Amino acid sequence: MKVNLFQAAAAVSITLSMFLVSCGENKKSNVDILDSIVDEIITTINRVPNAMATITDKESAHVAVKEMKQVGVDIENIADRLLELEVPSAAEKKRIDRRIADGIADGNEKMGNLDPKVMEDPEIKKIIEEALESLSETLKKVEPIFSEYVKDI
Repeated sequence: MKVNLFQAAAAVSITLSMFLVSCGENKKSNVDILDSIVDEIITTINRVPNAMATITDKESAHVAVKEMKQVGVDIENIADRLLELEVPSAAEKKRIDRRIADGIADGNEKMGNLDPKVMEDPEIKKIIEEALESLSETLKKVEPIFSEYVKDI
């Protein structure tokens, strides 16, 4: 089954949103460290739609792909750091979830407003699909770590 580029991009954006919804707190319960990591998660998530929004041609698609690959590396680094943190309480997870949801709302909207003519160009589509697939694989890899920190549903 062939997936539409918009569907793939939206799926990655939504997965990032849900997947990185929260993180832990320092074993010393240092809220400043927790909030700093949450800021980093928000910034990292938003780099994907920001990169996608810059794509106007094949050359800019290659630049955006480099940024998306770096997002994958950064997500793995965040996951490694999460292993050093305690799992936050349900109340803390809820607070973090609200903060991240608010922080990525503009990025999610940006993903929904990508230029269809640009995104459906066969050459651009091929370049982007590879990057989105790679990012998706990274998310699957670190999912067990992040799932410990995601808000209870």
